[in-house]
Amino acid sequence: MLLKLIQNEWMKLFNRISTYIMLGILVLGVSVTAIVIFFNQTESSELPSEEEWKSELQQSNVNLEANLDDMVGGFDNYYLRSFYENELAINNYRIEHNLSPHEETNVWSYIDINTALVSLIGVFVIIVGASIVAHEFNKGTIKLLLVRSVSRTQILASKFITTILFGLFLLAILFSLSFIVGSILFGFDGSSIHLSAIDGEVKERSRILFLGLSYLSSSVTLLMLTAFSFMISTIFRSETIAIALSVMFLFIGTNATSILALFTDWAKYSLFANTDLQVYFADGPMIEGMTLGFSIAVLVIYFVIFLYLAFIFFKKRDVSI
Repeated sequence: MLLKLIQNEWMKLFNRISTYIMLGILVLGVSVTAIVIFFNQTESSELPSEEEWKSELQQSNVNLEANLDDMVGGFDNYYLRSFYENELAINNYRIEHNLSPHEETNVWSYIDINTALVSLIGVFVIIVGASIVAHEFNKGTIKLLLVRSVSRTQILASKFITTILFGLFLLAILFSLSFIVGSILFGFDGSSIHLSAIDGEVKERSRILFLGLSYLSSSVTLLMLTAFSFMISTIFRSETIAIALSVMFLFIGTNATSILALFTDWAKYSLFANTDLQVYFADGPMIEGMTLGFSIAVLVIYFVIFLYLAFIFFKKRDVSI
């Protein structure tokens, strides 16, 4: 029965004009970035010489070391110190192994640039998550669902799962389109490795694997924001409130948490300090002592709270039939 409900919600979702508008905007976003980058792409003749980029990195190291020295006996923060140490380690690694930080524009750099469009997908998923429940109450169609021989839990679960599937669908479209367009316009020339550092230790990873992890980690943020907007729309039955609050958290949540992390370790309990699981494979967490297990545990707690409140309010909501 649940699968049938999900199928029904999926069909209703794609019967909305707004769904196709979202898809069109996403395709337009990929097209715009392709055009802009195509006419501003870096050619091989524009790349700095080995002497130039090594001199550039050495000067960067001087600045990073100065920042680290300023922390001695002064304002010392794990988040900033780790960032400086990791950048310093990567710069030295590049100099030692003759790996230039500059390259021709290629499909991998284009896919990386398009990760910025994940925020756009976040907005779309928030809109769907906020409206998929509130819309039923506002239009009165919730009555037609409740008279069927299915529980309210199944009805709400089908709507939530449909929203998550829609978000993953958009992510798959973004990655696939970026790869196809990027490979046609820019080719595959460029480094096949991605350098990252944790605690000053540099590691080489497959670039395509890193990009895949980057897009997958974005799905964690989408999942949590969907659960949050779902909860708000179920409690208040208002698309406007749910969308406004969720979009606000989407754009200021991470930045606000980063600022808070500069002053207190309590920031590690924030939702947005834990949504980017990729940091455990790339640059390290923003707060000392955080682990992958800790972040997963925090995310599970938030997720359970969001969905628990959503299901409780939905099941107890009085609807005159």
